[in-house]
Formats: sequence, structure tokens, C-alpha cells
Amino acid sequence: MLFSVTKPLGGVLFGVAFWLVARHLKNDRVKGYLIISAYGMTLLFTANQPTALLLVPYPPFGLVSICFMGLASYLLYLGIYSSALSVSEDARLRQTIRKMALNESQNFLDDIGTAEMEQEIQKKVLKFSKKTKDLMEYETGISTSDDEDDIKRYLEEVLIELKRKKDKNH
Repeated sequence: MLFSVTKPLGGVLFGVAFWLVARHLKNDRVKGYLIISAYGMTLLFTANQPTALLLVPYPPFGLVSICFMGLASYLLYLGIYSSALSVSEDARLRQTIRKMALNESQNFLDDIGTAEMEQEIQKKVLKFSKKTKDLMEYETGISTSDDEDDIKRYLEEVLIELKRKKDKNH
């Protein structure tokens, strides 16, 4: 009895780990993907019962367990793959924003006012990031978790870093 309960209990504990991680995230998309993974993990381990239970013809508990294996595997795979892809696309988008901000700030003349330069960089970066975000969503089928406010905040951080770097060089 003790050994037949360990797999479902382990699956529930793994599922709870995913739920706890998802609960502390701010990003709703990644949170949703991790919750899907939690359901998949719980179903996978609870459906994976000992073979003695699967082979007994009556009551047909084995048939129900086997029917949930495909769904559980799919949910686990979909959740983990989608969350990993979303996070990696966010990192790639941020890296692209950083490169573009650096290139644009070097292309402007130093005598142009910094406020005007920052506004121009922000316009170009937001336009470019929107295109890149849409392209990534089209290629992967999964949208990134960064919204326009996140992109603006990150761009502000990059511009502050550029100012510090410029002040050090002068």
C-alpha cells in the first residue's frame, strides 16, 4: 500500500513546486505555462500506476490511467516548452533593444539635445521592438511576456547606463 501511493504523492509534490513558482511570478503568460506544467506533472505521475494495477481487467483502473498518460505528457511538454520559449524570446528581445539603443546613441551628434535624442531613440526602439516581437510571435507561435511598459523601462535603464558610461569617458 505504501509503495503504490508514492508515485501519485510525488507527482502532486512536483506539481505543487510548479504552482509555487508560478504564484510568485508577475508575468501572466509564463505563470499560465507553469500552471499547465503543474497539471501535466501531477497527471503524469498519478496516471503512472504500478503495472499490477494496469493489468487487472476488472475494475478497469488501468484503462483510465493509460488514457491520461497522453494528455499528461502533452500538458507537461507544452507548459515547459512554452515557458522556456517565452523567457528566451524575452531575453532575445531585450538584447536586440540594447544593441539598437547603443547603435542609435552613437549615430547621433553630441551637440543635439539629449532629451530629443532619447525621444528619437525611444520611438525607433519601440517601433523596432514591436516588429521584432510580432515576428517572434509569428515564428514560434508563442507571444513574449514583455509589454510596451516593460520595454520602455528597460530602454530607460540602458540609456541611464549609456549616460554613466559617457560621463566616465569624459
